[in-house]
Amino acid sequence: MLLGVAIGSVGRHPDAWRPARSDLMDAGHYRRLALVAERGGLDFVTLDDSLALTAAPDGQPDAVTALAAIAPATHTIGLVATVTTTYAEPFQVARALATLDHISHGRAGWRPRVATSAAEAAHFGPEPLPEISRLRSEAAEFTEVVTALWDSWQDDAVIRDTASGRFLDHARIRHIDHVGQHFRIKGPAVVPRPPQGHPVLASGPDPDSSPVSAHSADLVFTEVRKAQQVRARVGTGVRILGEVEIFLDDHGPGRPPEQQGAAQPLRVAGSAAELAARLDAVYACGVVDGFHVRLAALPGAVEHFVDEVVPLLRQRHPARSGTPGGSLRERLGLPARASSVFPLRKATPSR
Repeated sequence: MLLGVAIGSVGRHPDAWRPARSDLMDAGHYRRLALVAERGGLDFVTLDDSLALTAAPDGQPDAVTALAAIAPATHTIGLVATVTTTYAEPFQVARALATLDHISHGRAGWRPRVATSAAEAAHFGPEPLPEISRLRSEAAEFTEVVTALWDSWQDDAVIRDTASGRFLDHARIRHIDHVGQHFRIKGPAVVPRPPQGHPVLASGPDPDSSPVSAHSADLVFTEVRKAQQVRARVGTGVRILGEVEIFLDDHGPGRPPEQQGAAQPLRVAGSAAELAARLDAVYACGVVDGFHVRLAALPGAVEHFVDEVVPLLRQRHPARSGTPGGSLRERLGLPARASSVFPLRKATPSR
């Protein structure tokens, strides 16, 4: 059973923000939550991001930057950042995510999203957001360009040949020369190919803001009730995680309000034993590979979930072995992305 936890939200319960106070923007806050999740043997943490003002009393830091600060303090847990593609440039995002993958020794992941609100658009000028179809088209091309930039270096481009004084083999680096509907990018990347080849690409669960199709993603977050449909579309090569909101009794404000609307993650409230039993029952159906957990209150809920619920789950579903230096792809049982292959240019003889 794969398990990931969101560490950036103050919780979905209307009173969940109150005990968090101003420590949400403390650099040590996210690091501490990631270390707790790693101690519990969780497979990854996620950090959401948005260009709009969030419910957090002190705002929301840039997800990739925050996880890059966390990476040196952790050793086995995956670090999955939400990246808003609208108003961003593929070259800069490719560079930032490759850097995160290098810093974490191959534990980076990313979930692209598009800006969907007028509040986000207002930060960049008076023009309204384009139609959602255009935003998705732009984001799909954005993802294509990012991965092409990672592939602009072969794995063995860095040679460090002290005898000849050559650090790089420039024959193993190329321009991508991308000309598309939304972007014209020459490349190549200025950071060597990420250790994973491609950091893990996640999709969902919001169909409006997630531009990555389940077919092209490595990891899909979905509503539990839609998991069987997703599995039928993508087969077994993609990891499918059910979105779950958890409220652990006796560790926060009163029980959460009832769910409303069709597009809702599974919401579970109860004791540690009740929560573990409910998740185990869903997992036993065989349509999900695990769960992406959002807790009703932070920061204390992460500790309670790790210390009380996770051990009950791991009694029946041991975690994959996470070793220092192991990649997130290995942790999730995903295949490695093959090294980029392109015709080598003949090296110019030195004079």
